Amino acid sequence: MSVTNSKPEHVAAAFANAWNRHDMDEFASLFASDANFVNVVGVWWKNRSEIEAAHRATHDTMFRGLESDVSSVVELAQGLASIHHSWTLTGASAPDGTPIVIGKGILLLIVQEGQSGWRIKVAQNTDIVPAIIAPAA
Repeated sequence: MSVTNSKPEHVAAAFANAWNRHDMDEFASLFASDANFVNVVGVWWKNRSEIEAAHRATHDTMFRGLESDVSSVVELAQGLASIHHSWTLTGASAPDGTPIVIGKGILLLIVQEGQSGWRIKVAQNTDIVPAIIAPAA
């Protein structure tokens, strides 16, 4: 399934919508075939197929709801943009079924415009760890 995204921020909304419906076909369609994705624990997937397979496995077992908000969109060049996407993961569980404490983080998406709309080329996900946040300058 192909999702047409007319603006960069539409990719972030489509990401959250596909996640919450656990529609990994649509989720995968948001990525360029040669996309890279580094998850919150440093696992690095190097193409759409790897990204889809990993997310399909975790959505079958661990992940549920994602509340999210596009925090910033920055045009890097014509047809290239960065999106910072703040998120809160709800209803997640460990592989053994034990509930996971609600997590928060920031997802950085680098998106590129092509003939079929905007697609994710690079994704970097970061957990927010409150106990380690440095004091304000």
